[in-house]
Amino acid sequence: MRASRPNEVEDYFKVVGDFRLSEKEENKRESRMLLQGKDGRPDNYMMGLSNGVAGAKEDPKTTGWTSPRHRHTFEQIRYVVSGDYVIRKDEVLPTGWVAYFPESVYYGPQVKSANLYTLGLQFGGPTGIGYWSAAQRKKATQDLLAKGGEFKDGMYVWTGKDGKVHQQDASEAVEEQANGKPVAYPPQRYSDLVIMNPASFSWIKDRDAAGIAHKRLGRFTERDVRVSFIRMEKGATLNFGQEKSPEALFLKEGKVAHDNKTYGAHTAFGTDAEEAPINITAVEPSEFVYMKLPTF
Repeated sequence: MRASRPNEVEDYFKVVGDFRLSEKEENKRESRMLLQGKDGRPDNYMMGLSNGVAGAKEDPKTTGWTSPRHRHTFEQIRYVVSGDYVIRKDEVLPTGWVAYFPESVYYGPQVKSANLYTLGLQFGGPTGIGYWSAAQRKKATQDLLAKGGEFKDGMYVWTGKDGKVHQQDASEAVEEQANGKPVAYPPQRYSDLVIMNPASFSWIKDRDAAGIAHKRLGRFTERDVRVSFIRMEKGATLNFGQEKSPEALFLKEGKVAHDNKTYGAHTAFGTDAEEAPINITAVEPSEFVYMKLPTF
C-alpha cells in the first residue's frame, strides 16, 4: 500500500513540462502526482491533484489554462474538489461532480480557471494500450523539441521537409513519439463522456462493515472500472485493496489511521493487484473518493 500527500510528491508539470503551452509561456497550473502505477502494464496509471499556480488565484475569474478539443487512447476519471471546470463549450462540471472519460471519446475545448482544484485519475483503457508514465512523456516531449518543432496553443507544430507547417494535437504527438508509431484509437464503447452528480445518489450502508456506507456512481466496460464515495463513521474500519486490480482512495475530508500513522484530508492511498488488503480506521468522521482500475 502507498500513501501520499500533495506536499510530499512532485509536480507533474515540473517533471514533464506542459506540452499544452509554448516554451515562452508561463505554466499556470500544477498537478501533484499522488499515485503512480507501473510502466509497461496495461493498468498503469497516475492520480494527480491539480490546481492553478500561486498568483493566478488572486483573480478567480482569470483563465488559468485551456486546451483544444481532443481525445485519448487511455481513460480518465475526474472529480471537481472546488471551482467550476469547463469540459467543453458551454458545459461546466461543477464542484462535487464526477466525470468518466472513456477511451477515444472527444472532449474540450477545456477551460481550467485559476481557482479550480480537480482530482484526476488517468489510466490504461479496456483495450489494453496502457498509459505512458511521466518519465516516458518527459523523454518524448524532449525528443519532439529536439526535432525542431514547438508546442503552441495545445498543438505540436513543425515544418516538414516540404517546407509546409504541420500541426498535431500535443498529447497525441507525445504519445506517438513515445510509442514509435502513429496513434490508433480503439472503437468507442461510449458515445460521450459520462457526467455524474453525486448529490443525486443515495448512501447505502455496508452490510458487512459497521459504520461504513457507499455511494456507488458507476461501473464501466468489461474491465469493471468503478467510481464511488465511501463514508466512514468515527471508529469504523475499511478493508481496502480486495480487488484483483489497482485501487485508489482520495480522502475528501476527515482523518484516518493505518499502521499507527494518521492521515488528513487530500491524502491518497493506492494498492496493487498483488498486494494483500489493508485496514484503514476513521479517527473522525471521514469520506473518500474510491476508484477501481480495470481488471486485466
